[in-house]
Amino acid sequence: MKLKKINKKEYIKFTKDKAHFLQSYEWGELSKTRNFKPLYVGLYDNNKLVATALLLRKDLLLGYSYYYIPRGFTLDYNDFSLIKEFTLRLKEFLDKKVIFFRIDPDIKLHTIDLNANKTNGLDNYKLVSFLKSIGYKHRKLTYFFETMEPRFTYRIDLDKSVEEIDKNYSQMVRHHIKRANKYKVMVELGNRDSIKEFVRLMKLTESRQNFYSHPDKFYYDFYDIFKDNLTILLASVNLNDIISYLDSEISKNDERKEKLLHEKNEYLKKFKLNEKYYVSAYYMITYGNKSWYLYGANDLDFKNTCANYKLFDYQIKEAKRLGSTIFDEFGTIGKPNSKSNLVGLNEFKKKWGGEYTEFIGEFDFVLNKFMYTIFKILIPIRHKIIRYKLRKKVK
Repeated sequence: MKLKKINKKEYIKFTKDKAHFLQSYEWGELSKTRNFKPLYVGLYDNNKLVATALLLRKDLLLGYSYYYIPRGFTLDYNDFSLIKEFTLRLKEFLDKKVIFFRIDPDIKLHTIDLNANKTNGLDNYKLVSFLKSIGYKHRKLTYFFETMEPRFTYRIDLDKSVEEIDKNYSQMVRHHIKRANKYKVMVELGNRDSIKEFVRLMKLTESRQNFYSHPDKFYYDFYDIFKDNLTILLASVNLNDIISYLDSEISKNDERKEKLLHEKNEYLKKFKLNEKYYVSAYYMITYGNKSWYLYGANDLDFKNTCANYKLFDYQIKEAKRLGSTIFDEFGTIGKPNSKSNLVGLNEFKKKWGGEYTEFIGEFDFVLNKFMYTIFKILIPIRHKIIRYKLRKKVK
């Protein structure tokens, strides 16, 4: 078998219906904006393409580099001989200044319950053992967002009927969707012009939660590169509808009258009648037979309208309409009962009835042991400096 660079057309043809969106040609192009250099390779058996990989090169000091291969190779992970062949050919293919390459396959480690405890069911321990046996170092299993991509997620089976999907929502989700309807929350699909509102809402969210995701340009680049696969979703309200609903509730509810009057006055202080306000926005990517919820932002001044719940429901149904069989909520924590401030994120995503999923983790194939040791010492320090600078940027 032979490993070599592959052209765009052939790469897309091979990956389109079987790959994770992080393995796509488009993701490689978008990664250029994050200082990665993409390389697309394919493994050929007698001129037949049998496996591919997107290699993202990160340049380091003194001409050294490493490659990250998001969600691993695109191949059949049940075929251990093919994995081994790809690994050996890739090792031969890369230049001598490459320190290591990293994979994090889109493969479940084992079945878990909603407390992240292992249960009876599918496991892939044989694959983990095999990867280690051919030279991969299995990195420490983490439970938050320490890895290149999330190690835990929730996945909703869209092969089920809409009625079954709705039935799996928590009672609170169904209640919030009904509440959003009372406030007459409107949902719509956006376009490139909608990114301005998305970015505005994202900045509100970043400031509130003290984090920094991407520069504004990233979201425009994302749209331009993934235009055929990206769905922008927005929720809006009209202040007249909100006030009308609150007035109707005030007139018939003595117990909550004071609270409702306060809510009404707060809206009238901050916002204008006869105005439409975008209050929630999401980015969703669809690739092959799956859809992923990627980025979300909300204006908490309109939290009581529950617009984000109605929009999330709309997003799931839109993924089904587009033909996806899986909706991936793309990232949560693996310790749902911890004291982390990310527990709220997990609670929100859990409510939609998806399968709590744990991936097998990250594996490094080391090509230069000495430099790899140096890398492991210096990179955590670098990450701390970057996080510090990003926190200052948000403030």
